[in-house]
Amino acid sequence: MTTNHCPQCQSPLTSVALAANDPAIPAEQRQGLVLPTPPSPQQSGGLGCVTLLLSFSLAVAASVIIGGVAELTIGTNFPAQGLKVGDAGIYTGIATFIVAMTALFSVFVWRQARNDTILKKKLVMWHQQKLRYESEYYCPQCQFRGSLPLPSDNKG
Repeated sequence: MTTNHCPQCQSPLTSVALAANDPAIPAEQRQGLVLPTPPSPQQSGGLGCVTLLLSFSLAVAASVIIGGVAELTIGTNFPAQGLKVGDAGIYTGIATFIVAMTALFSVFVWRQARNDTILKKKLVMWHQQKLRYESEYYCPQCQFRGSLPLPSDNKG
């Protein structure tokens, strides 16, 4: 059988959650009893419309530059079988756009996934801290803070 008395001064114990809101306890002591706020999600680089716009504009710029370079360097006097002059730059630009858009957007998605993984770990730690917090007691007389001993199952 457990008692709700302080092991140091034998005063009655209250739960830490109740003590944190008790106006009879000085404010500086109550601040140390408050449960920290849960971690909040963080966005990496504004994943969404801004990221899509940035990826799209960089991919277009890369495709124009690569397509222009391809047209100037590949555009010989005789195009490949079935291609007209200018087709090499167009197809190279399209291929560059697809690769660049995929690569740029995947970086932003990877960063967000990494932040989500970190958040999950922080939330698990916070929930463990919350469980400990809910099982702790506080003595306003001697400022003892701790858990009550669990009752033993030995009956003899």
